[in-house]
Amino acid sequence: MKYPTVTLNGVNVRIDSAGRYNLNDLHKSAVEGGKAKESQRPGEFLKSRQITRFVQELASATIIAPVRTINGGKNPGSWGVELVAIRYAAWIEPKFEIQVYNTFVEAKRQKALAEINRNTARLEYKPMTDAIKHEREAQGKTIAPHHFSNEADLINRIALDMTAAKFRVYHDIGKKESIRDYLTPEQIHCITELQRANTVFIGMGWDFEQRKATLMGIFNKNHRQPLIEEQHRLAA
Repeated sequence: MKYPTVTLNGVNVRIDSAGRYNLNDLHKSAVEGGKAKESQRPGEFLKSRQITRFVQELASATIIAPVRTINGGKNPGSWGVELVAIRYAAWIEPKFEIQVYNTFVEAKRQKALAEINRNTARLEYKPMTDAIKHEREAQGKTIAPHHFSNEADLINRIALDMTAAKFRVYHDIGKKESIRDYLTPEQIHCITELQRANTVFIGMGWDFEQRKATLMGIFNKNHRQPLIEEQHRLAA
């Protein structure tokens, strides 16, 4: 199972489907950042009488279990909701608590921004499909599903270097899931801009190869380097 993550001190801190953070990942991050000892593991934190009471109170006030501990299996460890994760960070070291809090806030901001960008990309897709429909109708040609998928593949091959189908396989994405939910901000921005340009070119009556060459030129000029730089940042 693939988990969404936030990155702290070069460590990917996993988040489960209920929004709980992996406390073992947080501990590893604190150790990497020189803010924790090996002995300050989640198990010791959760044994504390004060924390036990805190978790009990939290359990009565929340719908999901605030702490989940998995023994054995592929993903063992302790998982805690944000309040527990921040309390654990404070237990480790006050400076680490501040770092964790700021990281969580920024992650939420980026997630909200990504959602806005994804919605923009979705909205920009319809004008492109409408342009395809109108252009073929004006030429007296029939319209088939592959005419729309060909345009989507054109954009994805340029922006992602693969079709949506291959992107799903490569990233283990379910058939019912949108690939946009797995794209980086720069990838979404690139796709949105190429869709806008392609819509204009279709309306101008340009053929497929002419549009492809021009879109590739736009990609090379405006998007290739930002995408490379983004990948370097994500890998750091």
